[in-house]
Amino acid sequence: MRLLPFAVLLAVAESAAAQDTVRLSNSTAPEGYVLVTGTVVDFSGAGVSVESGGNTRTYPIRLVQGIETHHTQSQLQGDAHYKAGKFTEALVAYRTAREEEMRSWVRREITARIVWCYRALGQTTSAAHEFLLLVRADPATPYFHCIPLAWQGSFHSRTMIPEAQAWLRQEDLPAAVLLGASFLLQTEHGTTALTKLHALAKSADENVALLARAQAWRPTVISAQASQVRQWQEMVEAMPAPLRAGPYYVVGQGWARCQEWEKAAFALVRIPVLYPEHRELASQALFDAAAALGKLNRHDEANHLYGELIKDHPQSPLVAEAQSRLKPLSP
Repeated sequence: MRLLPFAVLLAVAESAAAQDTVRLSNSTAPEGYVLVTGTVVDFSGAGVSVESGGNTRTYPIRLVQGIETHHTQSQLQGDAHYKAGKFTEALVAYRTAREEEMRSWVRREITARIVWCYRALGQTTSAAHEFLLLVRADPATPYFHCIPLAWQGSFHSRTMIPEAQAWLRQEDLPAAVLLGASFLLQTEHGTTALTKLHALAKSADENVALLARAQAWRPTVISAQASQVRQWQEMVEAMPAPLRAGPYYVVGQGWARCQEWEKAAFALVRIPVLYPEHRELASQALFDAAAALGKLNRHDEANHLYGELIKDHPQSPLVAEAQSRLKPLSP
């Protein structure tokens, strides 16, 4: 048997190692998915394009369950830091990884991770800047759910007024207008923001339209009736799953307004369970869900949620209040 030269063997091995694997939904397959191997040429809102054997085929985004590809050491370090809650270190690693990475679709993925880092650090303006870069590069980005919208009125929203007004003026970029309106909604500029949201709710961009509709519910929570909140919940459950975190928070607030405490807690607790990357919203949802359970005298369950908040979100300004609300357990 003729042996191949070492250089040829090495090239073959490197080629095999460099192959990407895309997992696609397939209802006829026993596992519910099929694997496609090759080189991912692009991954965007238009779908995933895979080159194999000299041919390139594009699969729609709705079929994509995941992509396995090689990453730089910097990106892997960023992932490890992020998982450990070291968001500043993760940010540095991801920025290095984005500079090193040659594939534009992977750079966009890294940009989304940078958005999450800034959000975890409470640096909303920087998160929004990175997110808008992402949307300009790919208007139908599969990472739209990392958009750093405001879902509750707070002092933080007031400090964002200058930036939010600037975003509101970017009429060529609906995502920027949506961002601006979310932060202005519960300020003295709320009427203008609500008008913008009603217009965005008719957008051809489904992501923008759905989130704009949910944002427009926020001012009506204070007077919401159970029938209205039930309708909101049905609308949220019809949304693409990645977009539901913020809308679930509004639903939870609506049920609390109706004193439907169990329904409020159930809606709110979905956020830390299903969307833990939304750290600020997850911590607030844990606090509000625990308070709702406390209204039902279910103090053991409330304690559990306050404990999760204290453990998983030690930097949250809600920690001190959560500690003060912990109840002694019954003997």
